[in-house]
Amino acid sequence: MAQARKKETGRVVPFENVVSCIQEMITIPSPSGQEEKLVKHLINVASRLGCTSAHSDRMGNLITEVVVGDGKGPSIVLTGHLDTVGARPEEWDQRTRPFAASILDGRLYGRGAVDMKAAVGAMLHAAAGLSGIDGRHAGRVYIVGTVLEEFFEGVCFLEALKAIKPEYVVVGEASQGKVNIGQRGRGEIVITSFGQPQHASTGRRVINAIEQMAYIIDAFHIWYRSQADETLGKRNIVPTDIRIPVGGGGGIDGRGGNSTVPNKVEITYDVRTLTSDTEESIILLVRENIDRVVQNARKRYPQFQTPSIQYSAERAVTWTGEPIVEKKYAPAWKTPRKCELVEKALAGVEKATGKKATTGSYGFCTDGSGVVRYRELYPDRKIDIIGYGPGTEAATHTVNESIALAEVKEAYDGYRGILLELLRKP
Repeated sequence: MAQARKKETGRVVPFENVVSCIQEMITIPSPSGQEEKLVKHLINVASRLGCTSAHSDRMGNLITEVVVGDGKGPSIVLTGHLDTVGARPEEWDQRTRPFAASILDGRLYGRGAVDMKAAVGAMLHAAAGLSGIDGRHAGRVYIVGTVLEEFFEGVCFLEALKAIKPEYVVVGEASQGKVNIGQRGRGEIVITSFGQPQHASTGRRVINAIEQMAYIIDAFHIWYRSQADETLGKRNIVPTDIRIPVGGGGGIDGRGGNSTVPNKVEITYDVRTLTSDTEESIILLVRENIDRVVQNARKRYPQFQTPSIQYSAERAVTWTGEPIVEKKYAPAWKTPRKCELVEKALAGVEKATGKKATTGSYGFCTDGSGVVRYRELYPDRKIDIIGYGPGTEAATHTVNESIALAEVKEAYDGYRGILLELLRKP
């Protein structure tokens, strides 16, 4: 009877093995661009677990494959990023250093515990356990551990999607155990105001780029009314940085002061986008919202120069040596509640965990943006996406980052449940 049960559900890896794997992952620092050691470690782990194959691609992503049954079924990708933000050990509690992987009172501590090594470890073991399952299940399961996600959501993941061509994608970002059916996108906009570089004693007879920027801030803080989506919530536009660039002001370093009116000021806005937004529409939205400021300035100052509006760009190099230069824009996505993937995921989570499964959405951006880009490139290929993972968004990128082991166990069971539902033959 036990043997028959094993063939029906696959091999259930003891949860303590899953925890040990996640602890090992946390002890290997993997800041963005430095994921090589962790990727190679997980390739060895996947081989020991009996995965069909494990390797890294051109970008440095971890790619593992598990062939289930005869393999003649859907291709499913479970994905999580392997890179983390930085950590300053002196800021952490002495008992929970960022790379010690300590367990205290049922919680696992460490940089990446929530974001998102616990999910990757649980996914890997859930998929590997399906080898040897009975003939009622078939398909291919891929675990993709992406790199440089903290810099570019979806960019490196897109490389893996092109190679795998999956029908289903499950993003393992923290969802509090909900099946997430959407995610806001992210754009990073830089607005530059221009002034007249003269002595400050001229007062307000010249255009002051700092004061112009104050009016622009007011345009969003006072006048802007955010559109909202019933699933994703509001489109947010929040300032995250303001500066006088080198050469834009007085002072020894050209960064301001020295009794000089600056000729240039830059402000960065983080825009959390909706599925109706595009790269072009966000630029237009910003331009329209500061138009009142622009028109007033033109009336007062004939020499006024219209502020520039553009996306910021990031430059990075993967651990494999691939250079990436990308503008900071990652699109939003949303999956219909009444689609096959969502219905089967909800059923699988409920069967595996014994808890009623509910849907939700991400407030932050994820590698799921890569699926939107994939659809744009290959509109004839069917691909659906959900999110499901342990932990909360609020716990990511924090000092003393931690996750409850009970949540990890539930996610591990949930991943198995989702896979069993999706791979079951009609």
